[in-house]
Amino acid sequence: MNIIKVIQQLSKQLSSAYQDSTLCQQYAWWILEAITKKDKTALITQETITLDQQQQKTIEQWLFKLINEKIPIQYLLGFVPFNGVTILTEPPILIPRPETEEWCLNLIKQLRSLENKQITILDLCAGSGCIALAIAKHYPEAIIYASDLSQQAIALIKRNIVRNKISNVIPLHSDLFTAIPVAIKFDLIVANPPYVSLAAWQQLDASVTNWEDPTALIANDGGLAFIKKIIKEAPSFIKPNREMKEKNFPQLIIEIGYNQGQAVMQVMKGARYNNILIQKDLEQKDRTVSGRIDNVATSPI
Repeated sequence: MNIIKVIQQLSKQLSSAYQDSTLCQQYAWWILEAITKKDKTALITQETITLDQQQQKTIEQWLFKLINEKIPIQYLLGFVPFNGVTILTEPPILIPRPETEEWCLNLIKQLRSLENKQITILDLCAGSGCIALAIAKHYPEAIIYASDLSQQAIALIKRNIVRNKISNVIPLHSDLFTAIPVAIKFDLIVANPPYVSLAAWQQLDASVTNWEDPTALIANDGGLAFIKKIIKEAPSFIKPNREMKEKNFPQLIIEIGYNQGQAVMQVMKGARYNNILIQKDLEQKDRTVSGRIDNVATSPI
């Protein structure tokens, strides 16, 4: 059968569950690539394909799960590419999002400006470890601690470390800063904490609410509870870095909800951070807030 016709058929079936035609086509390609173990270029080049009985059965099973059970395709495939690394995925650990990949890539590019890349970074609420692993892959001189409250997440981070042959990521089981020794100081802290309000959670698609861990997404106080705690406690774990200060490099970067920028900025101002910046994503939605702590005392908590 012609490859393009196969993609069209798969896309049509997926359209009963997904309204975005571009997304349906992307998922169709992902399914065919996974089933045949060939990339898109190789499939297009060969033009036609013959699927055996087992492959056809697997496609049927996957379509049923996608359409009827609302399982995210990333869980079906078992992995997702993320800024040069392959991140293994499993329910209910949070699936890496394109928006997270985008700001992480910007950070990776920004780190190039540092002459001294032997820095120590803390990735809070690391989940699958995608942020820590991507940074570590590009900067093997750096040491990155990947922290999460979930033991299952820590186990997944360890598997992703092995999968990507990374040697400079250290998994750490901790509820935010609770289990992080105050003796360890970081040049930079990044965090993708829970920031979805309960009201917003209830409006999310079933592919999220039925499959992904709500504790990795939902936060009290209109989605700001964890963000406020991180902003308050981070100064005790950040060390001075002259080069980063001279270059106005952020010391704390937090992923936020699309409409939380101004609120988080005010929290940072109230905690006496400076060089505060709201970064928008490609859709011009608030995505991260960053700042420095030069004005903040760094005595132990």
